[in-house]
Amino acid sequence: MDAISRQWQALRPGLDLSTLELVGRLLRAAALVDRETGTFLGELGLSRGEFDTLAALRRARTPQTPGSLRTVTLVSPAAVTKQVASLQRSGLVERSPNPADGRGALISLTPAGVRVIDDAFPQVLAIEQRMLGGLSAAQHARAVTALRQILASAEGVSHSG
Repeated sequence: MDAISRQWQALRPGLDLSTLELVGRLLRAAALVDRETGTFLGELGLSRGEFDTLAALRRARTPQTPGSLRTVTLVSPAAVTKQVASLQRSGLVERSPNPADGRGALISLTPAGVRVIDDAFPQVLAIEQRMLGGLSAAQHARAVTALRQILASAEGVSHSG
């Protein structure tokens, strides 16, 4: 990222590159984590989105509407539909009619889905912990605080714009 920043500075010396340096590192870190966890999840036949959907259902402990899954997983309606359909074909989730909305559905984990997420989640955590193992406890805590603030700032802009 430092080299990219220097290259842009040489090309466009008047630009403020401070956000590039931060956002570029956030995106690169996210891509590296996604690649590592994605490799593991792929071995289980899951995409990261499907894993996130299973995790959301497990945390909720009750059947969820597709809309509530979209809110938690931050994906499009089409992505939720695709993920749920794939998980349903795999026998990990089931759809049932929503008694509160005759046109809607409720999504719930099957027993196989509970087993998969209960087995996969600790392993994903272990991968992430290995990747962040170079941070001290104090660095980790400072990073969490800073990222919490960054996320609040980004969410505030996306909700207002």
